[in-house]
Amino acid sequence: MDQTQSLTSVEQLADGLLTGIERLLRELETSASDETLAATVAELLDVVLAVDDLLETIDFETLPDTVEMSALPALVEFDAFPDAIRERNPDPALDLGRLEDVITLRELWNTIDVVDFQRELRQLKRELEDIVGPNAFESPDDSEAVSDVKNYIEAIKPDATNAVFQQEAKKSAKVARNGLLEAHSEFDDLYESTRRGHGRQPVSNNPTAVTTVPAGPLPAGVSTRVSTVPTNVRQAKVDALRRIYGRRWRTTRPNQ
Repeated sequence: MDQTQSLTSVEQLADGLLTGIERLLRELETSASDETLAATVAELLDVVLAVDDLLETIDFETLPDTVEMSALPALVEFDAFPDAIRERNPDPALDLGRLEDVITLRELWNTIDVVDFQRELRQLKRELEDIVGPNAFESPDDSEAVSDVKNYIEAIKPDATNAVFQQEAKKSAKVARNGLLEAHSEFDDLYESTRRGHGRQPVSNNPTAVTTVPAGPLPAGVSTRVSTVPTNVRQAKVDALRRIYGRRWRTTRPNQ
C-alpha cells in the first residue's frame, strides 16, 4: 500500500493488523516454541494480506459518493435494533429490499476496479477457508436482509459486466494517452529550444510568404480553454478520461 498517500481508517486498520501479525510471526519463528501456533499466525497473515490486496481495488476517497445518504434512513428501523441484537437477526432492523435507491452504480464502478476486486475477493475467500473450513460460508438459513443483498448483486451483474468492459477499455486508452502526453511534452520542449535558438519569428527567403502558425505559445483565448465536447459519453457506465485541449496539454499529467 502506498504510504505516501493519505490512508483511510479502513486502510490504517489493515496496515495495523498486518504489522502486528508480522511481528508476532517473527517472534514465534525466533523462539520456535509452538509450531501449530506459528502456522496459525502465518495463515492469519495470509488473510490480512488478502484483505489488503482487496482494499487496493477500492478508491476510498470517492467511496462515499457511491451512497445516497438521504436514502439510508429508510432502510433502518432504529427502534428495532434491540430486538435484532437479542435475536442475532438483522431483519427486524434492516430493510435492504431497496438498495438500488441507496447505491449509485455509476459512482460505484468509478470507485471499484471490478475485475481486480473479484479476483482478490476469491483469493480472500480461499485464505479464510484455510482457517475456518470450506463450508463456513454456506448458510442455508440466510436472513431476509442477506437474501436482499444477494438478489441485488444478481440484479446488477449485467451492469457490472458492461462496467468491466469499459474499465478495461479505459485502462488501454490511458496507456495510449500517457504515451501521447510524453510525446507532446517532448515536442513542446523541442519547440521552445528551437524558438530560443532562432528567435520568435520564423525566417523565410520568400518575402511574400505568410505563416498561419502562431509565432509564440498558444494564446489564452476562449478557444484554447473551453471545449464543446461532452465530458462523459452518453450511457457509459464509467466516467471518461479528462478531456485534453488547448493549454491542458501543458498542465495534464499522466494518469489524470
